[in-house]
Amino acid sequence: MISIGQRIKQGREKLGLSQEQLALIMAKKGKGTISNWETNKNEPSIAEFKKLAELFSTTAAYLIGESPQFEEPQENYVMVKKDDLIELQKKALEREAEKNKELLDLLEQARKSEENEA
Repeated sequence: MISIGQRIKQGREKLGLSQEQLALIMAKKGKGTISNWETNKNEPSIAEFKKLAELFSTTAAYLIGESPQFEEPQENYVMVKKDDLIELQKKALEREAEKNKELLDLLEQARKSEENEA
């Protein structure tokens, strides 16, 4: 079974990053922390796992060994943060409500127009 450290190393190498570069991205003082992660001497914090997963375009579940394979976004899918998705849904609902209001206004105008003609 592939270890957490091996999964981190795999993700780093897939991006073509050195340990020093990953340390900079992760706001670490040097490559020692990354080396310790990759050799399973230490593990990242939960927040660091989340950041690594985002950076590697995978899931924290994969990194900790809960998912058996490297999970990449599929071609027809876009990765969106939960908060961004909620915001997009709110905006879509607001636009839908505006369109419904416009439609109701048009129907009301048509009704009044028919009443005036009668």
